[in-house]
Amino acid sequence: MAGYIKSICLILLLYGANPVFAAEADPEQPSDRQIQIVDVGILATRGDMAAIARWQPLMDWLDSRIPQTRFQLHPYSLDQMATAVKTQSVDFIITNPGQSVQLGRQYSLSWLATLRSPHQGGTGLAIGSAFVVRATSPYQHIQDLKGRPVAAVSEMAFGGYLTLKREMQQAGIDPTGFFSAVDFSGFPLDAIIYKLRDGGVEGVILPVCQLEDMVRDGLIAQQDFRVLNNQAPEGFGCQTSTRLYPNWSFAKTGKAPEALAKQVSRALLALPEDHPAAKSADSLGWTTPISQLVIDKLYQDLDLHPWQNPWWKEALVWLKVNQQWGWLLVILIVVLNAYHFLLEYRFNQNQKRLLKTQSELNEKIAMLEHAQRVAIVGELGASIAHEISQPLAAIQNYSHGGLVRIQKGHSAADLQPVLENIKHQVTRASEIVQRLRGLINKRATVKVLSDIPAIVNDTLLLLKHESERRRVQMVFSVEGQPRLILVDPVGFQQLILNIVKNGMDACTAENARRPLIEIQLAFRAKDIVVRVADNGKGLDAPADTLQSAFYSTKDDGLGLGLAICTDVVKSHHGVLTMNNRDTGGCIVEILLPANDADEQREQGKTT
Repeated sequence: MAGYIKSICLILLLYGANPVFAAEADPEQPSDRQIQIVDVGILATRGDMAAIARWQPLMDWLDSRIPQTRFQLHPYSLDQMATAVKTQSVDFIITNPGQSVQLGRQYSLSWLATLRSPHQGGTGLAIGSAFVVRATSPYQHIQDLKGRPVAAVSEMAFGGYLTLKREMQQAGIDPTGFFSAVDFSGFPLDAIIYKLRDGGVEGVILPVCQLEDMVRDGLIAQQDFRVLNNQAPEGFGCQTSTRLYPNWSFAKTGKAPEALAKQVSRALLALPEDHPAAKSADSLGWTTPISQLVIDKLYQDLDLHPWQNPWWKEALVWLKVNQQWGWLLVILIVVLNAYHFLLEYRFNQNQKRLLKTQSELNEKIAMLEHAQRVAIVGELGASIAHEISQPLAAIQNYSHGGLVRIQKGHSAADLQPVLENIKHQVTRASEIVQRLRGLINKRATVKVLSDIPAIVNDTLLLLKHESERRRVQMVFSVEGQPRLILVDPVGFQQLILNIVKNGMDACTAENARRPLIEIQLAFRAKDIVVRVADNGKGLDAPADTLQSAFYSTKDDGLGLGLAICTDVVKSHHGVLTMNNRDTGGCIVEILLPANDADEQREQGKTT
């Protein structure tokens, strides 16, 4: 508060000491010459009163050096300054180099002079950022504040957030999302220091020398705060967390005449280093304008340069210049969209027809599979009759023996073995009938956890009489630990039946050796492998041809067996391969994924 009181008193003294202002205050005092009012906009980073106290002595100096003029100050925020330049409501502006470059690349603005810093013998590089934390906080580097709340005056403030943002990017830190929150509090700058002091945030981003100025004004205590990542050059009197950029600029807008700008430029360069106007501005006066190229580069790195227009703005400019091509492009886009919608409509219609055709095809495939199973049952008629006749003959013999025992007066205990044998043969006949019904029944494919070795054994029992009749030796072996596997039992039985029957046909066709079929079932960690090998004549055609529908090397074959086998394997996401053996004959290998009971339980949990 003491600093603000001093500023107000200084303003009152300055206004009272200025003869121009005193003459204007007395409307009765005559004036023999016309006074030209010159409007000067200033960026009020610490509030209007502090800005006037800092820059009014400079205005008085210009009044004294340029006759018949009175320079009038207008404190502005960042947005107000941009509006004033855009509307040409001020003749000159005094602002930081970041805003001067932003405005100068968009509006008529000419730089007249650059403020000299009181440090390092009047250097023109004095703008940067200081990242300030409480002295008692545990943070030693900016990186330590990841996920912490901080404050800054504005996200477009050059000597503050922007210079630190570029420094962080070049250090490999993405400022977006690095802090948990950035509170852009606006001017005056003093408020964010008080917010840090009171624990509202963990760090603040200030312009260089702001901390030292407040300490000098008695507003805060130096020992209460620290600046992180200090990289101030030797002899520079303030701490800075970033490199330094050109100091504040004095610039002419399009409103001011060139003759006046020349007078102002000469007056600024003539200001002595020890003059009260220089000291009030915390400077050693003014020097010729410093190149703003480094500031252009900063804005380009941050994608904030005024010349880096968004693509849609560039497109609008192009359309204004090339309207005929623009309309042609619009028409082309409309036509292409209409064509796209037409293609999408046709695609949807074709997709519906394709799904309908696929459904019909699946029904026909199911009918073919059923027909093929029925055909196989017909071919195995003799084997089936033999299988059923054996238990029936046994039942007849046991029944006759039981009657004889009853006639001889045997006790009920003597009849028990006979009745048990009859029961066993009835069960055997029932199992044969059930296997046949399961094979020829027409029903939808249903995958259940199944005992694979049991299915193979049941299939071999159906072929037992046929193999004995043809004198074909069948050997079945199991490797690994058997477990229940998720398969379609009817489809899998049909698969084994077709392959083994084809092997029997190949073994008994002009084979000098004793026919032999080896069926091997291997349980592995991730899959199961079924191998069926015979010692017959081998493949008569390529495997792909043999597996195609309606192709058969048999005179009475339907050409459906191997095609159905291929479909069954594909429905189980498996692979079927057929190759000739080096020792003669053919080997068929079926690889199926082992979806066992544990995996089915996991699938049940997820669904």
